[in-house]
Amino acid sequence: MTDRVFIIAEAGINHNGNYKTAKKLIYLAKHAGADAVKFQLFNTEKFINKLKYPKIYKRFKRLEFKLSEWNKLKKYSKKIKIKFFFSIFDEQSLLLNKKLNIDLIKIPSGEINNIKILKKINLEKKEVIVSTGMSNIKEIKKALKTLKNCKINLLHCLSEYPAKIKNLNLNFLNSLKKFSGVDKIGFSDHSDNITLPSVAVSLGSKVIEKHFTHNKNLKLGDHRISLGFIEFKKMCENIRITTMALGLNKKIVTKKEKKLALIARKGLYVIKAVKKGFKIKSSDLGYLRPANSSSAIKNEIKIIGKITKNTIPQFGEIYKNDLT
Repeated sequence: MTDRVFIIAEAGINHNGNYKTAKKLIYLAKHAGADAVKFQLFNTEKFINKLKYPKIYKRFKRLEFKLSEWNKLKKYSKKIKIKFFFSIFDEQSLLLNKKLNIDLIKIPSGEINNIKILKKINLEKKEVIVSTGMSNIKEIKKALKTLKNCKINLLHCLSEYPAKIKNLNLNFLNSLKKFSGVDKIGFSDHSDNITLPSVAVSLGSKVIEKHFTHNKNLKLGDHRISLGFIEFKKMCENIRITTMALGLNKKIVTKKEKKLALIARKGLYVIKAVKKGFKIKSSDLGYLRPANSSSAIKNEIKIIGKITKNTIPQFGEIYKNDLT
């Protein structure tokens, strides 16, 4: 069986600044079948230009949690056995992540060209997940070079919200693995489709990330481009089924197949009675179900032209000691 796919429920900012909602998202992600729940960690002062985007600044400022709150959410995640980590958007948040002692870091598509923060992350030598939305190959290679001390998971991503299926270009997954040299590739899916992650798995993805919410009707946050609980649960089930079906890269004949072969395959028989001293012709032979022990003779070419040493009844089997 192939390795288990790492499924990330991207809760992001769908907590809307409410601690209880964040805790609920963790609970739902676990019971939907995700391996991890991920939030977005940022210091708004270092993230949004409040002079150019005052409304957006105020909105994100309301979404910040205290260190103590994040710590409680981390402990809750550990309790119910789901991995907890963040997308990091600034250096202050990277420091906060370090205080929380979280060993996995997500580098979102918007930060892949932020070489300054990539260098800081590289110093920590942790495992990272890198999304490649909005990036060309040159930018991806530069990011990977900067993160040379990290264990990298590389995600194909289309930064459209929601992403149009015709633009997803999932065949690029094969190229992504080849030119990057990264073994663990994956797909960060922003489409509203629950089947496409399974397609990505069939193309070699070992990591799947999808936005997740408890209520798709809420206006703030990314709720409308996220999957609800039932959708996300079904997506997870599809991925597990796909992984199971992919199996191993070799041909295997199962025990049930071997048993079925005894009745579903044909054996070699004489179609009319044959007397001793008879020279067997092709027209004397027929292949009929079920398979039989005479099939060990392999094929009729070795039998045609041979003289029988014994009488063989109609529809009888032919054994080696029946022939000269």
